[in-house]
Amino acid sequence: MITQQDPRFKNLERKIGLFTLLALAGVALVVLLVGVQKDLFSPKYSLNVTVDRGTGFTKGMPVKLSGFRVGRITDMALNEQAMVEITIEIAKKYSKWIRSDSTVKLVKEGLVGDSIVEVAVGSLDKPELKPGESITYLKTKGLDELADEIAEKVKPVLIEVRDIIGYVNDPNGDLKKTIRNLEVLTRHLEATRSNADTLLISTTRNLEAISNRTTTLLDTTTRKIDSLDVAKLNTTLDKFPPLLEKTDAAMANVTAISAETKKLSQQAFPLIPGVLSRTEELLFSTDRLMNTLNSSWLLGGGSAPAPVRSFKAGDSHD
Repeated sequence: MITQQDPRFKNLERKIGLFTLLALAGVALVVLLVGVQKDLFSPKYSLNVTVDRGTGFTKGMPVKLSGFRVGRITDMALNEQAMVEITIEIAKKYSKWIRSDSTVKLVKEGLVGDSIVEVAVGSLDKPELKPGESITYLKTKGLDELADEIAEKVKPVLIEVRDIIGYVNDPNGDLKKTIRNLEVLTRHLEATRSNADTLLISTTRNLEAISNRTTTLLDTTTRKIDSLDVAKLNTTLDKFPPLLEKTDAAMANVTAISAETKKLSQQAFPLIPGVLSRTEELLFSTDRLMNTLNSSWLLGGGSAPAPVRSFKAGDSHD
């Protein structure tokens, strides 16, 4: 059995007490370091925030300024108007940035992060908020409100999408008719392309035939041109100038004869009326002579001759 006279237990109580003191000192040091790190021992002051709903707010919620933690929510209570009075505790050393025009709002750190109270920096020309004063709260929309707002905005779009889908699926709609018309047009285009291909093939053949004929004609013309005697051709061409000169001389003679004929006609034309008048007188005298002879007994056999139409003097053209 172990007794108190065992040397291992000598001064045991003193050792336990010393260990306990060291442990308590360590714990106190850790608490002190954590408190200093979290500003638990720095001077603080309180500000009041009034909101219409306490949804999203909790005691101990961090208060941040420009993303840096400066305090926390210490108390929440309803006032006489059934509004929520929130007390926030802020380290005194940050009071220089919290002015009378500063505001607070409830936000989330990131899309799905924790909710925090965000304090906006005030204007440096405004006075600092004193302990116990109120700071303005800016209401932000919660997820449910944002969802409702998005739903209200998306609802007309969904209705239009539904109408568009119905319009597209309508067998008697313009879109279906257009698609059918496009199918018909495509078939017609295929037929037209086939006809065009046939026409192009026929045209190509005709062009080849015309090209062959043209080549043959050009070859024949070339051979005929090559077969011409250039010397004879030059001799024939040399004969043209004298022939042209003779032709010019003949034309000059014809012109002169025409002029002479015209001149003679102009000279003889005034004599024609006198000649015609004398011819009429001669015919009239001859007619009277013939009438006299017919009435004589020498030629008529003693009987009265039949009346003879006498020539009537008049126009020589009759």
